[in-house]
Amino acid sequence: PAGRIGVAAVTAGPGVTNAVTAIKNAQMAESPLLLIGGAAASLQKGRGALQDIDQLSLFKTLCKACVSVHAVRDIVPTLRKAIATAQSGTPGPVFVELPIDVLYPFHVVEKEIGGTKNARGLQGKVVQWYLQNYICNLFAGAWEHRDVSPLPVQVPLATEDEVGF
Repeated sequence: PAGRIGVAAVTAGPGVTNAVTAIKNAQMAESPLLLIGGAAASLQKGRGALQDIDQLSLFKTLCKACVSVHAVRDIVPTLRKAIATAQSGTPGPVFVELPIDVLYPFHVVEKEIGGTKNARGLQGKVVQWYLQNYICNLFAGAWEHRDVSPLPVQVPLATEDEVGF
């Protein structure tokens, strides 16, 4: 039905790769679909993390848009734009990647990647500063109110000349 969109959420790696056929079918059927895929933590990308593959490149030719969220404050705006994109123009699938550190609560992320509290030496203090700064940026603005109303969908309509009346 008009105004509806399909939504699927899959885990990183094999969950995302197993969705390829379904996404291709949605593309061919011009069906609006939002695929949300998990991903390795942002700090671990490209460093051999479990199930870390270049998921955006995998869907680049199949989706109208492929986006990775890098901060908690960007989740809602990114999803709103993705849904509007999937439904606008020729409908089709979009892919939004949500790294695990964007999904976990602040206290869990801080505990896991916050570094040691008593870093030693200049290098240890620099690493500690970097990790604390990363966490602050990851969660900056996360608790601010976000507009969750739907964005307008752009549906091109044919003119009378194009229809041939």
